[in-house]
Amino acid sequence: MPKFRVVLVEHGYANISVERSLIEEAGGELIDANHLPTTEAWALCETADAVLFRRIPITAEMIGRLRQCKIIMRYGIGTDNVDVEAATQAKIIVGHVPTYCIDEVSSHAIALVLTCARKVALTQKKMESGRWDVHREDPVYRVAGRTLGLVGFGNLGQAVARKFSGWSLTILAADPYVDPQRVTELGVKLVGLENLCRESDYISLHCPLLPETRHLIGAKQFTWMKPEAILVNTARGPVVDTQALLAALDSRKIDQAALDVFEEEPLPKDSPFRRHPRMVVTDHMAWYSEESQRDLQRHAAEEIARVCSGGLPRSLMNPEVLRAWGRWKEWNPPENVKWQLRRAEQLARPVP
Repeated sequence: MPKFRVVLVEHGYANISVERSLIEEAGGELIDANHLPTTEAWALCETADAVLFRRIPITAEMIGRLRQCKIIMRYGIGTDNVDVEAATQAKIIVGHVPTYCIDEVSSHAIALVLTCARKVALTQKKMESGRWDVHREDPVYRVAGRTLGLVGFGNLGQAVARKFSGWSLTILAADPYVDPQRVTELGVKLVGLENLCRESDYISLHCPLLPETRHLIGAKQFTWMKPEAILVNTARGPVVDTQALLAALDSRKIDQAALDVFEEEPLPKDSPFRRHPRMVVTDHMAWYSEESQRDLQRHAAEEIARVCSGGLPRSLMNPEVLRAWGRWKEWNPPENVKWQLRRAEQLARPVP
């Protein structure tokens, strides 16, 4: 008999041999329910010790049906498609993989900043139409000497700061949960969101989607920004108010935006974002490389095997569950996920 049972609800991957191997080596059984309708797959979860999934929403009603689950594990960074409060009340860990695509996302964010700063996409469109504009009717400004603002200074924000060091940029960060010493060590100045918006030429978003970050960038924030500002979002679509962004671009409150994530995904074919002359869009690809996909699958399975074998997770969105388990003092998360602990302490949620 297996020591624990894991149901993989949905994944969409061509191969899950890594997950199966890691879970079986730990003494568990992996049930692949990817081919089943969600209702049938979730019925299998009712007696599972762990649930592994990717994109589907996990509601309070679904969580209420889990009888012995220890961990709900999402393939990816962030758990905005899970009712974390319901899981916390049920004393179930909500896990994710916050460290698997740091290189890819940070590089993609930088690519989008530079694409806009050098107006590569705008020039490409002109070239495709047969134009040749030597005298530049649309001015381009030097990158050196500009200010980069990073909203969110966790793993990804720090990676962008490291990669942009040496570019003669002033780098600002806004993050209520970051260790100020870490900010200073990277030569970055910690400021409030309003100051960051007012002072930055390039603003790159790297915060998780939490209740306090939904529509963090909206109409008020766009009034703070410079007319030549460039906004880049590789975090989560709902961090930005879509309609406010369109209004800011159309009224030239900001110069350009580059988005890899959207409030509605897939992005509708008739979305104005697809054809807006001052916007660059990519299809939620910042996370992707062949290497990062392998890392994601491996790390998710390792986390489940660790928890179901009696260990503690390396990363979770609701660390207060460990208090309910009587294991709070045992948890020693890596430095790069300690923001979750600081957030839990600052929010001062009631102990379940």
